[in-house]
Amino acid sequence: MMKLLRPLLIAFLVAIAVGCDGGNEESATTPPPTATTPESGQVALKRAVRSTLTANRRLSVYVLWNNRIPSWAERSTRGPALAGLRTAASDRRERGIRVRLLSDRFQVASIRLDPSYTKATAIARGRQRVRPHRLDGTPIGRSVELNEGARIELRRLGRTNRFVVWRVELLD
Repeated sequence: MMKLLRPLLIAFLVAIAVGCDGGNEESATTPPPTATTPESGQVALKRAVRSTLTANRRLSVYVLWNNRIPSWAERSTRGPALAGLRTAASDRRERGIRVRLLSDRFQVASIRLDPSYTKATAIARGRQRVRPHRLDGTPIGRSVELNEGARIELRRLGRTNRFVVWRVELLD
């Protein structure tokens, strides 16, 4: 039995020695390529989601004070979210009020990418102090502190790393 295993053992040791380049300190294998991995792709997509949320926040603040949707709104917001902003702006304009943001602390609590990478969901919390004003800019009443949470659905634009806010659902 030992005579039968000896050639197999020698062949195995030769294969190891050749594969390891004879035992010197150089590696016989090449390092992994530095191409984009799925993990770094997810990081880039999450960064794009955060960027979109920041742009949407700027848009919301603009609409609060100006009561109109600017031409650049669709860069960050579309669908039901943009329709909601339009309706709220129209309602405030009809009532003759505008809202000034006095302080704002906006924080993204979590971002979850859909396995298809075509959608993302973010949970965000905003603490703001706002004060209502008449359309001519004179203050009405006192400032109010708001503490709101929201679930924000985002959609990816094609195969790019860009997202738009699609739907916003306020949380209790």
